[in-house]
Amino acid sequence: AAMRIQQTAGTFRSRVTVQDMDGGGNPVDARSMIALVSAGIRPNEAVRVSAEGDDEAEAAAALQGLIEGGVCHP
Repeated sequence: AAMRIQQTAGTFRSRVTVQDMDGGGNPVDARSMIALVSAGIRPNEAVRVSAEGDDEAEAAAALQGLIEGGVCHP
């Protein structure tokens, strides 16, 4: 799952972060495999996706689609 998140985030120019809302973790860079795995996000935990940049709406929508489609944790 982390690889799919990383690959998807990498297709956008915007900075994309993922945050574990249930575990209280800090936002992590969605392009970093190490950061995604280290975040320790578990299945069925609430996740916040944020994006900043030229294509932020598209980036956030793509990651949201992955998460809602079943890629629920890195």
